[in-house]
Amino acid sequence: MTPKVQVPMDFGIEYLGSPSHGNLKFLLKDGEELLTNSAIMSFNSPVIKKMTVEDGQTTIDARDFSKDTVQCFLDASYSGALKKISKLNFREVNKTVHVFEVSWLIDRCFEYFQWLTETVEEEKFYDQLYVFDEAMFILDILKKRSYIDIVIKKFAFLANCAQYFATYYFGNISSCSTKSLYVILEMTAKQEHILMEVLVNNIENDKSSLNENSRYILHRLNLPACRATNEPLYQRLLDQSENIENPSPEDFRLIMKILRQPIVKVHKEVHEPTSNAAVRNLPNLFHDFKQLQDVKDLDSLATFLMESPLVRNCYVFYDAVYSWLFDKAIDSQTPIDSKTGNFIEIFSNHISRSGWKPLAREYIKHKKNEYFGLGDLNKKILRNPKLVTDSEYYRIRSTTEYNPDELFARNHDIKFKFRQDSITNCNKQGDCGFILRVTAASGEQDDSFNIQLVINPNLYPDDIHFHRESLLLADNVHFALDITDDENTTVNTRPVTWYSKPYRDGTNKYWCWGAEFFYMKGNGRQPPGSRYKTVWYRGSNSTVRIRPVVYCFGIHSE
Repeated sequence: MTPKVQVPMDFGIEYLGSPSHGNLKFLLKDGEELLTNSAIMSFNSPVIKKMTVEDGQTTIDARDFSKDTVQCFLDASYSGALKKISKLNFREVNKTVHVFEVSWLIDRCFEYFQWLTETVEEEKFYDQLYVFDEAMFILDILKKRSYIDIVIKKFAFLANCAQYFATYYFGNISSCSTKSLYVILEMTAKQEHILMEVLVNNIENDKSSLNENSRYILHRLNLPACRATNEPLYQRLLDQSENIENPSPEDFRLIMKILRQPIVKVHKEVHEPTSNAAVRNLPNLFHDFKQLQDVKDLDSLATFLMESPLVRNCYVFYDAVYSWLFDKAIDSQTPIDSKTGNFIEIFSNHISRSGWKPLAREYIKHKKNEYFGLGDLNKKILRNPKLVTDSEYYRIRSTTEYNPDELFARNHDIKFKFRQDSITNCNKQGDCGFILRVTAASGEQDDSFNIQLVINPNLYPDDIHFHRESLLLADNVHFALDITDDENTTVNTRPVTWYSKPYRDGTNKYWCWGAEFFYMKGNGRQPPGSRYKTVWYRGSNSTVRIRPVVYCFGIHSE
């Protein structure tokens, strides 16, 4: 039997353009044509194979691409090597190989981009701008996040690159796209002084009012922490904010937020703040629901989630849909049964393209019949084998449960016991596991509350110890809450991903985390002014109990 042709292969570049071999024409701009062989091109591209073998086409319309791009693509297909790619044609060549689904050339383009990114130096802004813009184009057009991930990683590796790039890129923050803003916010997440410096510079340059991007950054900043770590810069922000000439009502609200910020002080009875080397943020938590509120329909929501750099796994994607539907159900009396078919297909295809692990079946089953606004969404998810799994995850509950004040209002450590698959011979005293460190919420609607993975083994107590193999947990855990009310009824895995940070109401009767209201006093009636008419009210007189739970991959829970 003749072996199947494997590409890449050197078919002989000398045959490209030969009239005797060229039975397939690539039509270019201005009426030009390039002759190729349909068999050689079909071996490389399943798309061209379908067009020629199944549909009988003898021409391919390539007028959307430059001649240089098409020539580079054809040369590579014939020679088995990508030799003519450059910074000038990379975008078009990469787009072309994706259009024709040439898998080995897709890999070569990615390798070339990795090389370009690795050559970036700390103070060469235009080189940084090139790889950033190309990665954002790929995220926007091709829906691939892998390119921007390596840019973020490279910028983080260079000591001051993120600050240097953000400062120049945000020279005029009003012209920055929303998606670029989100990515740079992600890039600078652990260095809030960079964002505060950018914000101050932009207000100094335009004192008329705050633009939309400035408002978003100001809303995201942890102002108490910023003030505690850099009082002079905070004072500059305060001075510039007071000088805004025509503040809108939203501007005024944010300015008042700045004026009310206290200096953060650490209570002597709780743990001292730890350095960045000791803890790691959870990137899949504390997203702002305001990003979803203006989305009008499921199609628009799907587009937003596929393009957002915040959405890194299927749990974050699903929680956004769940929270959006919950919010929309408040204003609607019609479930979405008839609208979810296409959405499920989009969700499923996006998971496959992104290489995400599927959702835990039990995570969906817990929410199957919670409220009518979900319609048949969860039922369709459970019937789709690409979207759910019974084995590729572990659900780990914290060793302790808490009342609302214990969980939100104090600095403390949440302990989880587990043993990772790769750890087979641990002989340390106590249990393998990890700690999520909680920084107390102030009670105000601010960013003081935080949950971080403790990654320094020296900070662990005697009864639990941390293995270096678990350093990547921060990027691969999904945080939720199991909640038990005063009638001892437990509702499992309540999502909080898109609900920002918890805070108290003005009467101190309850803690609020998004649509979740945890009452501390009174009879558990709906909070004044709440839009959530169907919200879950759990407990009164502090009897509600909360147990944090995480969903993880690649570990064994004892």
